[in-house]
Amino acid sequence: MAINSFMKSLFWAAAAALMAGGAALAQPEVSTVTVNVGTVVRPFDDRLAGINVATWDNAPLLDSASLAVALATDVRLMRFPGGSTADTYHWATNSSDPTPNYHGVSFDQFETVLAASNHIQSIITTNYGSGTAQEAGAWVADALAKGYNVKYWEIGNECYGGWENDTHTLPHDPLTYALQAIQYISAMKQADPTARVGVVLALGEDNYANYPSEAVKNPVTGAYHSGWDAVVLSTLAQNQVTPDFVIYHSYPENTGQESDTGLMQAGSQWLTAAATLQSELNDYLGAAAASVEMLNTENNSVSSNPGKQSTSLVDGLYMADSFGYICQSRFDAWVWWALYNSQDTVFNNSPSLYGWREYGDYGIVEVTGAEPNGLFYFPTYYVAKILSHFARAGDAVVAAQSSLSSLLDVFAARRTDGSLSLLVVNKSIPTAGNPSGVSVTANFALSGFTPAANAAEYQYGVPQDSRAETDTNGSVDPISDPLADVQVGTVGIGGASFSLTFPAASVTLLSLPPAQGASANSRLVNISSNGYVEGTTHLLDAGFIIAGSGSEQVLVRGVGPALAGYGVSSPVSNVQLQIFDAGGNVLYANNGWSGGTATNTSALQAAFSSTGAFPLPVGSLDSALLVSLPPGSYTAEVSGMNGAAGTGLAEVYEVSTSGTRLHNISCRGYVDNAGHALTDGFYISASGPEQEQVLIRGVGPTLANFGLTSFAADPTLKLIPAGTTNVISADDDWSDSTASGLSSAFALTGAFALPPLSRDAAVEIVLPGGGYTAQVTGTNGPAGDALVEIYEVPQG
Repeated sequence: MAINSFMKSLFWAAAAALMAGGAALAQPEVSTVTVNVGTVVRPFDDRLAGINVATWDNAPLLDSASLAVALATDVRLMRFPGGSTADTYHWATNSSDPTPNYHGVSFDQFETVLAASNHIQSIITTNYGSGTAQEAGAWVADALAKGYNVKYWEIGNECYGGWENDTHTLPHDPLTYALQAIQYISAMKQADPTARVGVVLALGEDNYANYPSEAVKNPVTGAYHSGWDAVVLSTLAQNQVTPDFVIYHSYPENTGQESDTGLMQAGSQWLTAAATLQSELNDYLGAAAASVEMLNTENNSVSSNPGKQSTSLVDGLYMADSFGYICQSRFDAWVWWALYNSQDTVFNNSPSLYGWREYGDYGIVEVTGAEPNGLFYFPTYYVAKILSHFARAGDAVVAAQSSLSSLLDVFAARRTDGSLSLLVVNKSIPTAGNPSGVSVTANFALSGFTPAANAAEYQYGVPQDSRAETDTNGSVDPISDPLADVQVGTVGIGGASFSLTFPAASVTLLSLPPAQGASANSRLVNISSNGYVEGTTHLLDAGFIIAGSGSEQVLVRGVGPALAGYGVSSPVSNVQLQIFDAGGNVLYANNGWSGGTATNTSALQAAFSSTGAFPLPVGSLDSALLVSLPPGSYTAEVSGMNGAAGTGLAEVYEVSTSGTRLHNISCRGYVDNAGHALTDGFYISASGPEQEQVLIRGVGPTLANFGLTSFAADPTLKLIPAGTTNVISADDDWSDSTASGLSSAFALTGAFALPPLSRDAAVEIVLPGGGYTAQVTGTNGPAGDALVEIYEVPQG
């Protein structure tokens, strides 16, 4: 039962008396923390910055204060229309079963709020419980017709559970669900071929065996299982249907059984959950499993009936730790439950749980109507603000390890601006026996990164949470009461090895800028584009801009037959190379690079050697040109001579300069989602700690604005250092990252604008000297041409 303020005071007074009686204060612990910035765990996905909203949010979801909350925490994904509500919800009438229950927020109102943010996308849960595939298909068609930024659609909520509305003849039946899911997928894809549709899983082949007689055989292990996941995946595979993603919800605690210490060890379960789901997908779907994403669309501490733990600092610590671990996992989305919910005063408010709020609430804010902006802010709100500084699309999660992870967890990300983010969670909870908790001194050792002398620090912990309890107006509004907001400051670093102490029960984000930023001495020196060539139908175009004054000597090559010597199985057998100026005029052309004079062949071979280009066999039907060009825009076009088809390579190398430099390089080629990718290599010349800030784009749909009728509808861009398979930055839809300043980078470099909701891809990143590969593939929808661009970003 709940304890009142008087009893709570006695509790802590007794604790203080115990300490005064001779009990020793807990000594600070020490952890060794290693961070390897060169080891990329995964690219950060903006869908890992998600939150649930619902139809019952009413007016707050529609007002400026609500949008301000979302923007303050930099949310990038919102889920609607709610959890179990989804399985009763009919979108066209904005009402729920069984009797018409009309809601305060409609689908159109929800999408209008998101559109105002300019970078929040949505994931929609369709009604499986009392809906139909036709209703879901109509919903998708409506969203597409109205231009809403909806790409992800779930089929039902937790359909395996008896708490979920299910009007089918066999409720909560995995076989019925799977057969219905096939119809849903068909109807929704017919309405929008680019829609991504996912199915609900429960984690485990034997969990939720609601109909034991429906046992299916695992094709790999040979064992029979009748659990939800096994039956659903087996049925889909038998019908040759592969979902775009699978859905998993996680609430590690059950009501009445909450444990603060237990919750503090629950974050790492994401690694186990990801491995379990991947194993199930591999066993039942075989090779098709590689294309299936894993999305978490609900996460919080307790599964139902939240008590005081859900509004305490402990839940904020869990939020940060859960986020850190899921960022290291195979999951592609993390959606916290929820933005708003409701206050519950009758559930677990045990004095054994830390915290001064004697009620529960799943929301990160509470609608009160009395406080400034009508909102009351919980610790999870402030932690969400801190997490927004960790990473966003285009950044890379890198390897970090704490020797005392049971007490102190550390997570790291390399940002596109060249900085390093360190998320530190001290999971020591104050108790009656130790009211101060345990602080931890972390001895950091960074490799592959040299920080500047000072780092920005964002922190939320006991002092900030305690101020909220004694706030005279009862509000923790970040504007009217800044003392209760996230503590922001600066800490000294002093090198790649440093020590900092983190107080008990705290979440800290350190933003470490690099010791030296982009240098005017670093430069782009070459590009190579690998892609599919077929006669004059599918061309490979390498564009480049020479900036400055004077002239630039460049080596331009179109390689086909020589690729056979480097393991390419189907190179184009005969290559035609042409260089065009900005007006489309052919300046130079070649077919058969060594077919000219011996002097020209010797000069080309010398250029191959000086630039590091691999040699071409004399007499081959590869092409090469060594030319001097004034400042301007140029295109090197590679085609298949006499209709030849296969893999081709276009290359542009800087040979010698006279007051000029390569400022922008780009390549255009054919991509699809069936193996044809556009792979562009480029090299940055730099010495020591010099770095180059670059803008990299993978453009597809916007090419329609330039007269192209065949273009990749939804390209995905990945950046990989040469000689590795580590993806250090990635992007699918650039507009999900507009808040990171990409639009400004477009203007600075002179790149053409991309529409706010286009499905083109872009990243801005600071890179040290070396070779890199920018790879563009077709994610969804029609195949066609894509454009890869690499720009030097001017430094002011």
